[in-house]
Amino acid sequence: MSAEVALVAALVAEVAASDALVVAVVALDAALVADEAASDAFVVAVVAEVEADVAEVAALVADVLASLALVVAVVAELAALVADDAAFVSEVEALDADVDASLAFVVAVVADEAAEVAELAALVADDAAAVALLAAAVALEAAAEADELAVAASTIKSHLAESVLLVNGCEPEEV
Repeated sequence: MSAEVALVAALVAEVAASDALVVAVVALDAALVADEAASDAFVVAVVAEVEADVAEVAALVADVLASLALVVAVVAELAALVADDAAFVSEVEALDADVDASLAFVVAVVADEAAEVAELAALVADDAAAVALLAAAVALEAAAEADELAVAASTIKSHLAESVLLVNGCEPEEV
């Protein structure tokens, strides 16, 4: 029996070795599963870190976009101010044109008034010339009449001197 016991003992030893091999394979498989879990955990950690970096970049992009929106708003406000300034300049130019038109109208009215005054002065000058001509004619008429009166007076005097003074005994030259 001893050969049988040795055979059984060898079989038991072989089964034990086989069990040890299975245990070793299971342990190796467990180690591989643990390595895979650790690797998966590492990948999850890397993905989480990448996601955090992406979130940080997204936040920076959001900040840049907000800054750009602020710049666009400032540019729009400046454009509105420039448009307001342009509108103000246009209003001032329109007022300046109105002032120029009013000034031109005043100049035209003054020129019309000056023309009317010149016409009136010409009429007054014509009337003055007519009055002067009339005065000259009246003066000539008066001079002619004075000449006639002088001649008549002289004739009357000489006639009187001859008729009246001679009768009284005076010479006409003494008168």
